[in-house]
Amino acid sequence: METQKNTSLGFFLFFISFLLCMTASAANDPGNGGGFSHEQHFINNPYTGTVSCLGSGCHDKEAADVLTTGHWKWQGVAENVVGVENEIHGKNDFINNFCVSVPTNEGRCAQCHIGYGYTDKDFDFSNAESIDCLICHDQTDTYVKGKTNGGLPIIPLVSDTEPDLQAVAMSVADNGGVPGRQNCIVCHANAGGGDNIKHGDLSMSIASTTREFDVHMGTDGGDMSCVDCHDVDRTTGGKVASHGIGGMPYHSVDEGIMKQCVDCHADSPAPVHSGEIASMIATHDRLTCQVCHIPAIARNTSTKTEWYWSTAGDLERVPVLDEDGRPDYDPKKGDFVWAKNVRPTLRFFNGKWNKMMINVNDIVGETEEIEDQPVDLGSPVGDRSDPDAMIYPFKNMIGNQVAGENEDDEDNEYYTLLVPHLFKKTDDLPNPYWGVYDWDLALQDAAGYTGQFYSGYFEFVDTVMLLTVNHEIAPKENSLGMNNDCSDCHAEGLIDWPALGLAEDPYTIPEDAPVIDKASWGDMANPFKGKLKVEGEAGPRDRVRIVNGVTGERIFTVRADRDGDFEGARNVRDEDAPCTVAAVVDGFYSASVAVEDVPEECVGKP
Repeated sequence: METQKNTSLGFFLFFISFLLCMTASAANDPGNGGGFSHEQHFINNPYTGTVSCLGSGCHDKEAADVLTTGHWKWQGVAENVVGVENEIHGKNDFINNFCVSVPTNEGRCAQCHIGYGYTDKDFDFSNAESIDCLICHDQTDTYVKGKTNGGLPIIPLVSDTEPDLQAVAMSVADNGGVPGRQNCIVCHANAGGGDNIKHGDLSMSIASTTREFDVHMGTDGGDMSCVDCHDVDRTTGGKVASHGIGGMPYHSVDEGIMKQCVDCHADSPAPVHSGEIASMIATHDRLTCQVCHIPAIARNTSTKTEWYWSTAGDLERVPVLDEDGRPDYDPKKGDFVWAKNVRPTLRFFNGKWNKMMINVNDIVGETEEIEDQPVDLGSPVGDRSDPDAMIYPFKNMIGNQVAGENEDDEDNEYYTLLVPHLFKKTDDLPNPYWGVYDWDLALQDAAGYTGQFYSGYFEFVDTVMLLTVNHEIAPKENSLGMNNDCSDCHAEGLIDWPALGLAEDPYTIPEDAPVIDKASWGDMANPFKGKLKVEGEAGPRDRVRIVNGVTGERIFTVRADRDGDFEGARNVRDEDAPCTVAAVVDGFYSASVAVEDVPEECVGKP
């Protein structure tokens, strides 16, 4: 009888434990309304690393999914990279003109890997216990990964400024477990070695910015999170189906759901643009939304636009800081150029990329070719004749870096772009450049590690790289072409027309383009109307349309005299009073001008 009671009690306890685990597992799915509480669990249990998230029916399934993603593997089927569409490539073997490449430098790069311990090429990408769940799911905004330890977290409670991992673990289910801006931006803003260095349109400030700098992310604007656009694949019921996150096709694998502008800003039920602006856009049908709505990047935080490795190694030189505290030199890295309010470079793009990869296409061309033009490390594919290509904005990054002789080239006519060992001395890699400041030794280290050929001869070659620009969407009133101002683009030196397949600006603004000198509003005896008066200059005998400077709606038309001067007036109802006006001649728009003394409730406030 006693044995039967013990057996029954044991089965009962097992059954209860099983139900608790199943309940916890169901609740762990983000958005699931189950009763399991991460907070309560980690009040009762210590957080001991990723192993605390696995087992007992908890997050094993999610972990297995993470192991398949590009964020974890830093590579995937490179379906959008020309020439290697069915091969595995990505961040792990791409070459760039920032810190060059990942191999031999994993321990430093891994500060932004979603794992623990990625310090060399022997890292086990199949080990779920190395996944860093907290970097994406921390809801306290306090979690910090080390810079030089392969992505391990800073040990907690060493000081008041460092994170309490127990509190972080308790927080992960807050907000339904959905990553917030800080989770994403801490890595993506610091790509290239610091704040906004690489991308130009992603700085740490965007984690808490205003509409002025990004209408989507601004807390007084859309107040959106990164994952509102960069989403994961979901079931028909809206639950998470995969941890692969959508993004512009660049670092190889294209995962998740990348929302496009038209997913939210569709011309239904009402058109996004109207009036003269809609007419202007209709004649620019190869432009993507970003071209006009990102007039400049690095508007709040400067970005690197040039990086010259050839001058590195001068330990005596004192860097000069600009007004933002950015140095013009670092002995580890060379000379830099920083810039704010950078106008993006425009190129046709069909979704495919040219990319340079280690031991794949790293032979960069003949000596004469290199001297004539920089080596292309990354550029969009597409041109004017490609029906699938649209014009997109890009950040243009230039600099120089190390190249050496090609193994099979007896006449030394070709170069291989080399990967140097930059970071951390180890038994196998004893000569990091950032430790010994000797390029020859650093290149010997790396050649044995990557398999690249290094003869002992090297020199520095110029390089160029284009990076997509999709953030820092400006308020609509600051968009290019707003108020129908063609000179935002069609003015000398603003657009590289040959790069777009045109010999010159196809729409050169004439010298006698219209200009408004003065616009004013005057009261009339009729209490419901006022008089709009406009004065300006155009070409002789030009027919000048006066339009609302924001909506583009026509107000009246006037004819210039033989000297090109024009003056006109029109009675306008108070409710139609324009805040600003512009003049239009043969499709060319003047800059818009504020109407003096206009009623406060005017139409089309900038």
